Amino acid sequence: MVFKKLFALILIFNLIFLFSCSDSVSNTNEQITAESQFVWEGVPEVDNITYKYIDNTALKFDMYFPTVKKFDKSPVVVCFHGGGWNMGDKEQIMNLFEPIISKLRANGYTVASVEYRLATDSTYFPAPIEDCIDSILYLKNNAAQFNINTDSIGVFGYSAGAHLAMLSAYAMDVFSVSGDTADIKYCVSFAGPTKLYDDDVNKYSYDILSLLDNLFHGTYAEKPDEYKIGSPYYYVDGITDKTKKVPLLLAQDENDAVVPFEQSQVMYDKAKEIGIPCELLKLHGVGHDIYFDSNYSYMTSPSSDEAADTVVDFICKYSGKQ
Repeated sequence: MVFKKLFALILIFNLIFLFSCSDSVSNTNEQITAESQFVWEGVPEVDNITYKYIDNTALKFDMYFPTVKKFDKSPVVVCFHGGGWNMGDKEQIMNLFEPIISKLRANGYTVASVEYRLATDSTYFPAPIEDCIDSILYLKNNAAQFNINTDSIGVFGYSAGAHLAMLSAYAMDVFSVSGDTADIKYCVSFAGPTKLYDDDVNKYSYDILSLLDNLFHGTYAEKPDEYKIGSPYYYVDGITDKTKKVPLLLAQDENDAVVPFEQSQVMYDKAKEIGIPCELLKLHGVGHDIYFDSNYSYMTSPSSDEAADTVVDFICKYSGKQ
C-alpha cells in the first residue's frame, strides 16, 4: 500500500512538472524567464511575449529563433506589420514574408514580430511609434534572456509598419518615451510612406488620406506640423549632427496603387544625396499586396525567390554579422 501511494505521488509530481514546462514554452501571457540555453534546445518560436502594459492592455511580440546556430549571440530583426495604422496584427509578417524569415533564421538570425497600438478616435500618433520603439528597447534591455546581440539590431516593416520602422531607425531619439535609444544597424521598408507633407500629400488617394486623418487625428490642413514630424523623410532631409545614416533598403512595386511609388523614390534620392547607404528594389506584378510565396506570388520581376535573396543579402551585409 505504501509503495502504491508513493508511486501515485511520483506520477502526480511528474504530470505537474510536464504541465509547467508546457506552460513555459507556450508563454501566452507571461514574459520569458528562461536562460539563453532555452533558445537552442529545440524551441523554434515563442509567441505572445509581453513587452509593455499601457491602458490596462498588454502589448506583445512573437519570437522566431534561429534554425541554425551560427552565432553565440544572435542578430535580431524587429518587424512591424501593415494595415493602415488601424488594423492588422503581428502574425501578418510571417504570413506574407515567410521565405525571408526562414532564410534569416537559417542564417542564424532571430526575428521578432511586434504588435502596437492601432489608431482609433482616442489613440493616435505618436502612440504607434512609441510602442515600436519600446519593443526594441525591451529586446535591448532583455538581450541575455533571448540570447540576442544588442550590437546587431535591425528593423523591417511593411506598409504602415514600414513607415514605423523608418521612424524607429531615423527618429528614435525624438519619439522614445523613456529617452533611451538603441543602435539600429539597418532598415528594410516594403511599400512604406516616407513623406507626408508639402505637395506629396496630394499624391495620395482619398482612402489613404482618410487613414492619415485617423492616424494624426486631423487632416494635413489642420495638423501640418504633426504630418511633417511623422514623416521619415523629414529626418534625412538635410545633414545635421543628429542625422542618422542607417542603411536603408526600399522595396516597392512601381505600380503600387495604394502608396505612390514616388514615396520610395524620393526617400531613395534623398538618402543617396546625403550619403546614407541605400538600395531601391523595384518590384513588378504585386501592387501593394506584397506576398512572398513562390507558389502564389504574382511577383513577375524579380521573382519572389530573387527578391527574398536581395533582402536577406542586404540584412547580412549591414548587420555586421555574416
